[in-house]
Amino acid sequence: MPLCTPNGPLRYGPEATVRHMALAPTPMRSALPVGNEMAVLIGSTDDALQAEAEEFAASYADIFDVSGPQPWIAVYDADEFATAMIRAFPDRLRDIRLAFAPGELTPDKWNRYALLGTTLSRHAGRLGLTADPNEEPERYEVRFQPIVALRKRSAVGFEALVRGVGSNGVIDAHQLIEAATRSGRLGAYDQLMRNLSLRAVESNWLGEGLLFLNLGAPGGQFDTEAIHSCIDQAEALGLSADQIVFEAVEWNRYNSISAAARQLREVRKRGVRLAVDDVGDGFSSLSVVAEFEPDVVKLNGHLTRTIEENSSAAVISAVVDMAHRMGAWVVGENVETWNQLRTLRNLGVDWGQGHFLGEPTAPLAGAQLQ
Repeated sequence: MPLCTPNGPLRYGPEATVRHMALAPTPMRSALPVGNEMAVLIGSTDDALQAEAEEFAASYADIFDVSGPQPWIAVYDADEFATAMIRAFPDRLRDIRLAFAPGELTPDKWNRYALLGTTLSRHAGRLGLTADPNEEPERYEVRFQPIVALRKRSAVGFEALVRGVGSNGVIDAHQLIEAATRSGRLGAYDQLMRNLSLRAVESNWLGEGLLFLNLGAPGGQFDTEAIHSCIDQAEALGLSADQIVFEAVEWNRYNSISAAARQLREVRKRGVRLAVDDVGDGFSSLSVVAEFEPDVVKLNGHLTRTIEENSSAAVISAVVDMAHRMGAWVVGENVETWNQLRTLRNLGVDWGQGHFLGEPTAPLAGAQLQ
């Protein structure tokens, strides 16, 4: 059966045409700020709100002009600036958009970064300013983000992403993990997220594609009984074991990497696949790859965002070489631009994931979980 999406065939197109615009919506509209010292561009379809936001920004940071219709603003901390904007315009978060860019760019690249603007509401969600982190979700929502073969530009599978929704707004995965850790319920949360993700795959839209499910190690080790139960649940839904990719997440802190690897070798006898997330961010992630011998290696997103730097490209090349020698596929995360996609592909990266390749998509009607 061909691979589809929760709402129809996967659509993939080239990078949007660069135009002089005030942060018009594009396929890359969900990019978020990275780093500290950045340049910021403010946009709004409401001229009065645009002027008000620019006036606030002028009092907060230095303005400098770049080729284009609007001034870019120099800030020393992107997150701090976004937080200040959110607090200054709490009732109009969806009406103001920000784009972030590093310094020392050509006019063409300034315009390309302008395409990366996203609403203040998305920044608020990322910074944890839309909901009480201690709030229990009223319901959970599952989204599926495509993982795309960079050469064929076709989806090979989807990662299941779960978030909570409370009375004050969205509670993202990081907030949910922090709350579960504080309350001593991390093991139960880890199981719940996989169960909800599988329940959301309630029809045959996945076809023969891969389903990536996050795999935590509460208490420093894997819960193999819960993992076997998850595999049983997937097979009862009609999925084959080799479609399941358990993704060892970056927040895992193992008591013993070797002991964790032994647990995974036992589980993988069922035919499931294994991915390691956030590789390339220090020696520890490389040690995990060497011990776990995964089927899929997912690069740290910072490497994609800074791929034009020689050091990042060198790290990616080294990880690709190591992974391919082990027979593993390599995924570049946080792909937001055509140039990032092309460079990852040229460096030998097999697959990509990010808003440029496909936004997280809601399940089919009726799959929303209470």
